[in-house]
Amino acid sequence: METYLILARETLEASLLVGILLTTLGRLGRKSDIPKVWLGAGLAVSACIVLGFLADRLESFLSGSAKNILDITIFFLAAIFLSYMVLWMTQNGPSMKGEIQGRATRALESGHVGILFLLSFMGVFREGLETILFLWGVSLQAGSRLPWLPFAEGVSGVLTGILIVVALFKGFSRIPLGLFFKITSVLLILMAAGMISSGIGRLISLGAVSPIVFQVWDSSRILNEHTLFGSLMADFFGYRARPSLMTILTVWGYLAFMFSWLWRMSHTRQEPSRR
Repeated sequence: METYLILARETLEASLLVGILLTTLGRLGRKSDIPKVWLGAGLAVSACIVLGFLADRLESFLSGSAKNILDITIFFLAAIFLSYMVLWMTQNGPSMKGEIQGRATRALESGHVGILFLLSFMGVFREGLETILFLWGVSLQAGSRLPWLPFAEGVSGVLTGILIVVALFKGFSRIPLGLFFKITSVLLILMAAGMISSGIGRLISLGAVSPIVFQVWDSSRILNEHTLFGSLMADFFGYRARPSLMTILTVWGYLAFMFSWLWRMSHTRQEPSRR
């Protein structure tokens, strides 16, 4: 489920960028420059596939304390970038189309058509790097499971993102993208909280951080982490049946900060429209 959600969201954002560039070129009658956009997107995807393979190899080469340090770093980096992505899209998403169209138009007017390649490459490459980092964190949380499941989720997520953008630009249906981004933003914040929980748990097990209280409660009789639903909640949201006080304070502090910040940004954006 985590793999599907991340790839659907990231594919949607990258496809939106490419789609906006393509429609801008079509509207301006510059279809001869369309291959530059596809070339940038294709090279970005290829580069991300290579980097993903290298990241997987790096994980297999490390062991012991070096692997623990890398895992903890990935957990917190993934949580930070997930949080930043959600906040950035909440603030800049509504103006993204106009900004991309403006950059493309200025590039064509100035004769610097190579900027179209860079816009496509850098936009898709950024989404790809985020995807690698997020999936790395997800794989560390999930551990061993059916090997075909992440692949199937990934393919389904990519297809979902592409189909939504195709339907949007072809006018097949009126897709409420705002609602889609709001729902996925909440789920991604919960995923980031789960990664923070896993990172704190690793630090406590290494003795680098005090748990304050080792076990605040025991909810294993209600929801055991080793059941199907319990493991899903543990992997997706960082659920712990026997959490430490440090884990609770960190995770709930993060959730309070993120949701209050989102509410503040949404409230601030609505004020000008009311006026």
